Amino acid sequence: MMKPENIGRYEVKSELGRGGMATVYKAYDPRFEREVAVKVLPREMLHDPQFRVRFEREAKTVASLEHPAIVPVYDVGEEDGQPYFVMRYMTGGSLSERINAGSLSVLETAKIIERLSSALDEAHIKGIVHRDLKPGNILFDHIGEPYVSDFGIAKIAQAQGAATVTGGGIIGTPAYMSPEQAQGDKVDGRSDIYALGVIVFEMLTGRQPYEADTPMAVVVKHITDPVPHILDVNPNLPADLEHIIERAMAKNRDERYANAREFAIALMAVARGESPTVSPTSTVKTQKLADKTRLSGPAAGATRIAAKPASAKSALPGWLLIGGAGIVLLGFLLVGGYLLVSSGFLAAPAATTTLTAPAPTEAPSATEPVAPVEEPTATETASPTSEPPTPTASPEPVAKGIGGADLLAFVANNEVQVMNLDGSNLRALTNDGVPKSDLQWLPDGKSLVYIAGKNIQLVEAETGRVDVLAAFSSSSLLDAFRISPDAQQVAISFNRKIFIVPFDLDAISQVRSEQGFVNLKGCVSYTAGTSAAMAAREFRWSSDSKSVAWLYSGLVNSRSVDLIRVVDISSCRAETLRLVNEFPAQYFTPSGYGSNPFIPGYDWDGDFLFLLNTYIRNQGWGDLYEYNMEVRKANTINPIGDRCCYRDPLWSPDKRYIFFAFQDVDAGFDAQTQFYYIPYASIGSGVTYEPIPLPEAFYRNTKEAPQPALRPVLP
Repeated sequence: MMKPENIGRYEVKSELGRGGMATVYKAYDPRFEREVAVKVLPREMLHDPQFRVRFEREAKTVASLEHPAIVPVYDVGEEDGQPYFVMRYMTGGSLSERINAGSLSVLETAKIIERLSSALDEAHIKGIVHRDLKPGNILFDHIGEPYVSDFGIAKIAQAQGAATVTGGGIIGTPAYMSPEQAQGDKVDGRSDIYALGVIVFEMLTGRQPYEADTPMAVVVKHITDPVPHILDVNPNLPADLEHIIERAMAKNRDERYANAREFAIALMAVARGESPTVSPTSTVKTQKLADKTRLSGPAAGATRIAAKPASAKSALPGWLLIGGAGIVLLGFLLVGGYLLVSSGFLAAPAATTTLTAPAPTEAPSATEPVAPVEEPTATETASPTSEPPTPTASPEPVAKGIGGADLLAFVANNEVQVMNLDGSNLRALTNDGVPKSDLQWLPDGKSLVYIAGKNIQLVEAETGRVDVLAAFSSSSLLDAFRISPDAQQVAISFNRKIFIVPFDLDAISQVRSEQGFVNLKGCVSYTAGTSAAMAAREFRWSSDSKSVAWLYSGLVNSRSVDLIRVVDISSCRAETLRLVNEFPAQYFTPSGYGSNPFIPGYDWDGDFLFLLNTYIRNQGWGDLYEYNMEVRKANTINPIGDRCCYRDPLWSPDKRYIFFAFQDVDAGFDAQTQFYYIPYASIGSGVTYEPIPLPEAFYRNTKEAPQPALRPVLP
């Protein structure tokens, strides 16, 4: 069959893969000027008059998933009687390809599972089970970060089977199918944990735990055979892995890990040479707001069904004891699932979420759909699905330990101030009256570092003791200093030149000149004609410390404007720095940008979302924007009654909250600086926010930038 020229608005370039249940094409989206992957389901599915309803319902549910390790669904549609999904295209390859190249180390395996675990838990808390988790559905981006793809495809296919088979068809891949799924029972998130256990076994050994001549025989082994000893296959592995794999792949799902995070924690402990300490009965709190998702109104929570305990008997299930025709029919369904294509060319944008919620006790079956949620478009941010704020209720002032932070530091009246998140225990740490910039916490959470004049200074949070970390000559220019999230590097703008050097306080304290930074032999040093030659004013790091964003003045249409440039520094060579994105540029024009083309404050979630404020009044206060680097789209979000003006937005350590300063434009010259710390997911829901209490007229200069710094909760 020849490939189509177009599927909807998408221009088909090539076929990526074909299987029993889908065909995947590489395509081009002219609207957003990006390459995508289009997965087309069989035309025959629409012969069932109820399938279209199920398809739309499940598509909305799947599209509601938004997580940095889940491949997003950009769009769904129907073309010439064929339903299709549109997802992001990438060339990072699949886990299957990596396993084929050789088994992975325990540490590499643990890191991959650690990232994927929060993605699975996010889906499970919403009542969504993958049902076809396998190495071919775990994909990597260009920097090697893993993502889960094809959420919901198996559920949709299973729903189609339910219309033609009495009671419910079974779709999945035999090599990774849990016993309860193979027997046609209802499944919950623990079925995915079983599959994850199989995948880990394969990652560490290069072999699947159960092998047989036919798919049916493999399914029977999952139901009847004990879990193979991983040390028999690879005796060089740590002994503790034996118990971890056996627990993840327990025949009785009640004996498995309660959620994917528990599994990941145990695996990482072994990778670090520690003993797993997760209790078999430990649970974690359910997340109240879906991370990095927003809506225009409340959304329904996922439907939960009480689970019946799985039988521990290793007996052949009833459906294997029926007549030959039934086995043939089931075999056909399994082969269909086995051939379900996984191209290995899809990836997700990074949005930041860390879920610690247990799997739901029971997910809806093929005939009991999960509760639908509002469907976001490809250019909108998705909707939260659990307990959004009630629009008529004002939340309590934020308290200690919210958003992964326990202390707020900021600059007021040219002094470093610190207080609890509810406004209590406000105190000044400095008293020199010198203007300060680039305020941030050191990794140990005990001290803050900032720029004062041409010095880098440090102040202890408990004692207020101030030390000069580095002092430079009167001819030097020191514009920016920002430590990486992994505390291994620091980005510095010195003499209008960029240096990225090891974060070594003792070594940095010895630097007195530009050559001193060169001598540190860091990842990037100033090189004429490269991005490192720019006069950056403010840095932000990606979560993985492999990319850096910097604010600088550039030329657009022969006019000097503020721009934010995002650069991949993983090559560690100034000549080969890769430009990831630059904005606003051609992507959007912020309010006031025409007369005041400045970006006074911005922050990065470390993945794909930026917050920034424009310059409208008072030397740097303006509208609050969010910019999605993945779709290259920006929105004004102005959370306080849709009014101006805002300054210095900041993501919380866990990226679920945002901090910002606000001055009500309607108050004119009498506007006071207020602080807000709110759930990001609640923006746009109509909720009324209360500011963090500050003393009246606390800011003597209302033009001053607060430069907030949130301290992550210390372990």
